[in-house]
Amino acid sequence: MAQGTRLTAVAESEAPEAATPTARQSSIADDAGLKMLLMGLRSLSQRSLVAIASLVDLMLLASAFVLWLKVIREPSPVQLVGVGGYALFILVAIWLRNRRA
Repeated sequence: MAQGTRLTAVAESEAPEAATPTARQSSIADDAGLKMLLMGLRSLSQRSLVAIASLVDLMLLASAFVLWLKVIREPSPVQLVGVGGYALFILVAIWLRNRRA
């Protein structure tokens, strides 16, 4: 016993067309993507600047240490006073930077 089905074939012309984004919609999407990319790069660059700024103190102390290593082989009183003054200058500069923050 073959029963008929209630399904009917639909012609292709009756099927709705897929919605294609207009030029305005695609430009809005591109602008939003560009804004998100720029915001991410901006935060990344700000983080790297903060990291570099915090490394300045370490680089200054490392430079004083290297000078002490160079002078310690054959120290003269003038060299010792000069390197001590440089170290004191660096410590004061670091103290002033940290006091301001």
